[in-house]
Amino acid sequence: MLAKRTFLKLPTALFLICCCALFAVEAQQPSESGEATTHGRDDPAMRPQARRQSWVNEYRPNSAEKKLLVASEDEKRFAGFLSQPDTGLFRLFPLRRRKRIVSLSDLETGTRPGFNSYACMYSFSREKHGHGLHGWVADPSLGWAELRLEDGVFVSGFMGESLGLLVRLGDVSLETVTLLTPGVVELASFAPPLDYSEAVTLRKRNAAGYEMNGFKYNSSLAASVNNTYALRSTAYKRADMLISFRVVRQDEGGSVSILWKKLKSYPRPSLKATAKAISMFTSTISGAQRCFQESCNDSPRVR
Repeated sequence: MLAKRTFLKLPTALFLICCCALFAVEAQQPSESGEATTHGRDDPAMRPQARRQSWVNEYRPNSAEKKLLVASEDEKRFAGFLSQPDTGLFRLFPLRRRKRIVSLSDLETGTRPGFNSYACMYSFSREKHGHGLHGWVADPSLGWAELRLEDGVFVSGFMGESLGLLVRLGDVSLETVTLLTPGVVELASFAPPLDYSEAVTLRKRNAAGYEMNGFKYNSSLAASVNNTYALRSTAYKRADMLISFRVVRQDEGGSVSILWKKLKSYPRPSLKATAKAISMFTSTISGAQRCFQESCNDSPRVR
């Protein structure tokens, strides 16, 4: 009797399974209006415009960390200079390759994993630390950071589709630096190439460095206290600026305090390229960016 009842229920079960399968297939099909059925997180308003976009989190410093980004004694010392427009002061920390570890100094200062990778970069165009990206972005390498401190060296042009060129002016007053200052004139008259191939060639030249009119130009230069620098940073479709800055303090841990002023802003250039040239010039996420992104959600360990 039990076997007979089971046999009678089997066709009914098969019928219900087939119906469920048909409903599932139909639910996945687009509606007659051409719009896909969406629910919850799949709602079009919550999705990025491009399917290939990536979500990037920007580090948010806490109150203790914000105090470390600017030395209060330097703010008081240069209050008169900072009262002028297009000037600023910030502290740059050296990039630390070590990740997922909290040192004793971190515990003393209240810094968290990810702070160092955030504080080693600065954007003059946005006047803030970090790479300046948050949310859905088409290319995480196209950040806004223009200067980075790594192993005692200033690095520029490290973001995707960007060019950076530095020159050390020596121990000269930042107030006296203008567009006509020797060493700055060459940067002021620079016209960013609009062709990808030319940009690739120039980027390699900047990385190798060269001399002109008694000054050494390079995309990276050693950071020296009481020295003034000029930086021409071109981030295609984002910003093109000429900055002069001076290292006014260097701490034992390697961090430096930088006083700066903007000399000039230029129209944002755009690149024209073939697919092959794009693959040559568009870099992957820089080491600093990658370190930043990975450390944002790291679980800290005390060492």
